[in-house]
Amino acid sequence: MSLSDYLLYTGVFVAILATQLGTRRPDARRLLLPVAVVAGVGFKYLKEIPAGDTAHLIEAAGLALGLLFGAASLALIEVRRDPADSRLVTVAGWPYAALWTVAMALRMLFAYGSTHWFTHALVSFSARHHVPAATYGTAFVLMVLGMISVRTAGVLVRARRTGATVDFGTLGIARRFAR
Repeated sequence: MSLSDYLLYTGVFVAILATQLGTRRPDARRLLLPVAVVAGVGFKYLKEIPAGDTAHLIEAAGLALGLLFGAASLALIEVRRDPADSRLVTVAGWPYAALWTVAMALRMLFAYGSTHWFTHALVSFSARHHVPAATYGTAFVLMVLGMISVRTAGVLVRARRTGATVDFGTLGIARRFAR
């Protein structure tokens, strides 16, 4: 990974935590913004998904980890309805931040380790199993996209169950899906 990749991932991480931690009254735009940002990053990296059985297994593992981390992060968010105006309220504390930090640290450590600690082993594995180098980045993007999507969809589902309203304002397409 290049320095710009490290900075991009760190920036997304900081933005997600900054908009999620504490007690929040998110509207649809705030809930969907992290999904849109990661989808934009995904657009950069997912133009061509590397092919091959092992490559697809690595990509699927990244997605599966993202889904698991997303479910865990959802479990660490309190979702409730504000009795005063029925709007959605979310509360995320240090356990939520710790989980996101672990997920980020794992990705960063793998990326750093692949170029500093276990380069030869990774290159040998990749050559032996015909795994293109882009596979690992694809797996990371799928992991983050899965994590954020599960968390966002889960918050919306839980908001609906509690009777909380989410302001979809001018987000017409999202409003249709929320019905």
